[in-house]
Order: sequence, then C-alpha cells, then structure tokens
Amino acid sequence: MVAAVLVLVAAGVIFWRSLSGDASVVDADGRPHQVTVPADETYGVFLTGSRPATCTILDGGDEADLGPVSGSYEVNQWTADREFETGSGDLTVTCTATTPEAEVRLGPLPSIGGVVGAIFGGLCLAGLLGVGGLALLVVTVVRRSRAVR
Repeated sequence: MVAAVLVLVAAGVIFWRSLSGDASVVDADGRPHQVTVPADETYGVFLTGSRPATCTILDGGDEADLGPVSGSYEVNQWTADREFETGSGDLTVTCTATTPEAEVRLGPLPSIGGVVGAIFGGLCLAGLLGVGGLALLVVTVVRRSRAVR
C-alpha cells in the first residue's frame, strides 16, 4: 500500500513537470539572446496577455518556423502563442514588444498523450498496488487470527 502512495506521488510529479517544464525567459527588448534548450523538441513561445510580443528564432542561422499552437496551453499567467521545433537546441532569440520590460518565455509543450498516459497509468498502477496491498493485509490478518486459536 505504501508503494501505491509512492506511485501516485511520482505520477503527480511527472504530470506537474510535464505541464510546467523548464523554461527560458528572454527580454523582449529587440536584441538577440542566446538560448540553449533540448534538441528536437516541440517548444512554445509563451506570452502574458498584457504584454504582447513578436519573436524571431534562429537555429544555426536558419529561421525556425513559428506556427500556431495545436491546442491551448496556459502556465500561471503565461499563454502559449506560437510553437516551434528546437532543432539543434542552440537558438538565437530576438523578441520585440511595445510594452517596456516585457518578457517572453520559451518552454516545452506537453504532449496530450503523455499527460493522459501519466495520469491514467499512475492511477491504474497505484490502484493495483493498493488493492494488492489490501488483499495481502487481509490474508495476513486472517491467517494470524487462525493461528492464535
């Protein structure tokens, strides 16, 4: 039963990390910034609603294709505006905004299949371990009570 609780906690942590992920924050000051992210991942450009910005992302001199987000992703006050492939992971990001001190966040977009799999897989595994632990406890109590007589 302890294993069930541990699996449930681990699934919750995996679920939370897949939604929050590691993000890089870039000032939207019109200057290029060097950012290193994991290679060959789908990342999003996250903005706050009150501070719109436009970005150009270069991967080794080639401009990354900033396409529309295939879903709706919001982390705290940040909302995914565009998505792109990280390529080599060594990026040059230039963002501009009309609002002073605006920032842009680059972070991973969770796959829906992975999130759903982590939730249901964790719940099913925790349930099986919990039921197995409960059955083991009942069998142990019944055998001990018979041995005492």
